[in-house]
Amino acid sequence: MKLSLNEALQKGYNKVYFSFDCIGDTIILMSALEYLFHINGKKLLVGTYYPEIFDNCPYTDILDGFCEENITMQSFSQLECCGLFPVFITATDFVSVDGRFVPRWGKNHILVDVCNKLGVTGDIQVQTKMFLSDEEKTYGRFFPDNQIAITGGGWQKYKTIPKDVIQTVVSKLKGQYNFVQVGHVSDPLLEGVLDKRAEGKLRETASILYNSDMLVCGIGGMMHMARAVNCRAVVGFTYAEPLSLEQYACNINVFTEFPACKKCGKRQEFPYLVKCRDNFSCISGISADNLCDAIQKQMRNKNKPLEFHVVTAMPNPVLGIEEYLKRFGKIVQK
Repeated sequence: MKLSLNEALQKGYNKVYFSFDCIGDTIILMSALEYLFHINGKKLLVGTYYPEIFDNCPYTDILDGFCEENITMQSFSQLECCGLFPVFITATDFVSVDGRFVPRWGKNHILVDVCNKLGVTGDIQVQTKMFLSDEEKTYGRFFPDNQIAITGGGWQKYKTIPKDVIQTVVSKLKGQYNFVQVGHVSDPLLEGVLDKRAEGKLRETASILYNSDMLVCGIGGMMHMARAVNCRAVVGFTYAEPLSLEQYACNINVFTEFPACKKCGKRQEFPYLVKCRDNFSCISGISADNLCDAIQKQMRNKNKPLEFHVVTAMPNPVLGIEEYLKRFGKIVQK
């Protein structure tokens, strides 16, 4: 339910949780908040750029108009004066280096690290969740058998499988499988696919993944969404992020065949802050043949229950807002 600030205060909320304005971060936050809900027994207030992701979620309300995009020191102070404290939650760690905050990848799966920062205690099933309605589940099956969702682009180059590689995969396998392209409307259109790229239509995309036998993608929001609706994936994995950060037990990961720079994945650098000096070797050398082999193997698993692994949360609760504001220069560090 969307609430105004006054409505949220009237309902007794004193915290609003938010994360980066990304699809994956949003799905991870919603999935982690379920554990906090079961601990406290109370619904949680969220600020988000993607409120539609939270549709049908039984344990959250949405603070209307509040998200990471519009948080400033002024808006933070206004909320605090009203008795509503913003809590910024992300799996990324902010480490103080020479008087400034520098982001570093966490050491666990991002869902587990977010649970840690929420103060959750106990075993975490490493799987995300979205809540599709019965009507939504009826949309998205376009072929009676062997339907594979596939992406053709991405927002960050270090997460993007080269288009010619993805096109080769489709061309090699289109006689065996039916490919449905999902993703953003600005992604390059592949040949030999049913085009279902949809700008802003996240829940329609989630329905397509729910009704597909698997997804082929790079790491990121689509991968987390697929897991949230119980869709297996073949993932073109990048060496720019640690495997532990994004690993789902039900997925098959494919890595570049060629020698690759692994500095970001080893936490020596951070891909959002450095200009790549190695032409994104962390992902550019992925082989179409290896992806095809992984697809054939994954399709043999399509009727099996999805596997997951369990990690015990080590609670280290944070408020997070101060580090966030300093990191993005929204307040001056004294």
